[in-house]
Amino acid sequence: MKIALNIYKYLPAKGGGEGYIANFANQLVERGHEVHIYASKWESNNNKIHYHTIPSVRFPKFLKDVTFVINGLREMSKYDFDIVHVVGRALGMNVFNPHCGVEKAWLKQNFLSISCPVSRALQQIAGFFSFRQNFILWLDRKQYTGKGVSRIIAISDMIKSDIIKYHNIEPEKIDVVYNGVDLNRFNPDNKNRYRKAMREKLSLDEELVILYISNNFRLKGLLTLVKSLGELKKSGKDFKALIIGRGNEAPYRKLAEKLDCLGNLIFLGHVGEIEKYYAASDIYVHPTFYDSCSLVTTESLASGLPVITTIYDGASGIMDDGKDGFVMRDPEDHKALAEKISLFFNDEFRQKASIAAREKAEKYPAKQNCEEIIKIYNEVVA
Repeated sequence: MKIALNIYKYLPAKGGGEGYIANFANQLVERGHEVHIYASKWESNNNKIHYHTIPSVRFPKFLKDVTFVINGLREMSKYDFDIVHVVGRALGMNVFNPHCGVEKAWLKQNFLSISCPVSRALQQIAGFFSFRQNFILWLDRKQYTGKGVSRIIAISDMIKSDIIKYHNIEPEKIDVVYNGVDLNRFNPDNKNRYRKAMREKLSLDEELVILYISNNFRLKGLLTLVKSLGELKKSGKDFKALIIGRGNEAPYRKLAEKLDCLGNLIFLGHVGEIEKYYAASDIYVHPTFYDSCSLVTTESLASGLPVITTIYDGASGIMDDGKDGFVMRDPEDHKALAEKISLFFNDEFRQKASIAAREKAEKYPAKQNCEEIIKIYNEVVA
């Protein structure tokens, strides 16, 4: 098949959604398909893939989205593809695979993640009058209801439910295919390779190490995590928390200092070779307000890390609450989060959860994810 994959940025080294698409594209090539990448910015990681630049105006943000959609339609129409697979904000596809989820659901949870009522109200008012937000809402509706879209691939059951709820799409048109994970790269055996060296590098001893990764600290619940660490500190627990990702650290440092747990936090910013940090850690905590299907959750499970996340993380749909981790209902309940984390100070409990985490991840290999999507491609072409 001749396949076009459309994503705003194709930067495989970044990991996350972009890393997933890069791995997926490589697997398609390995199976003999002709793959074309369409992106505003891209880095080549496979000389068998065809790369195309979609010009887009970077500023203002409103024009960035509009020009990417318009120019993407023009560029992709130059070739005759069997499959046009879009994962972000674009049109012209016959397979839509929304990795960011449903815009209305995201907006609702994003507003809830703003702790200050005044700031939340101001954000809502600004959004109501925002050209960009209104364009994205229009585009979101168009992507789900467009006549050319044959199939929608939801990356979690949560996203399928949101699509039906907000856009009234027939359930039969939606396939659920959870993201696959690289079981070789993310593996409990990495602890034997990297744990000792990484712990020495980070000046860690034998304390429990909690891992948190995000480039959106507010939406992904860092405030709740810091408050929970304050509770753990009061109880005399011995722990360290690794905070990885880009964001404004200042308010969280200030809060941690007030709660007397700043010395227990290590802010690392953006890092490479993320698998080494999984190896250095004991549990992964992700108290998110919204995540379509968090890749860090599945990568943690594959690495043998028990996970604490929320019902607003689509990846929680594959977890067994209390077995391979915990799924919280309220992303703001820091006391409940502290109680869940406390259970992992028990070595036996943590080790059982670690084994269950890996067993769960093994049900979702990247190879299986690719095969399920190719099956959908064949049905669309037929």
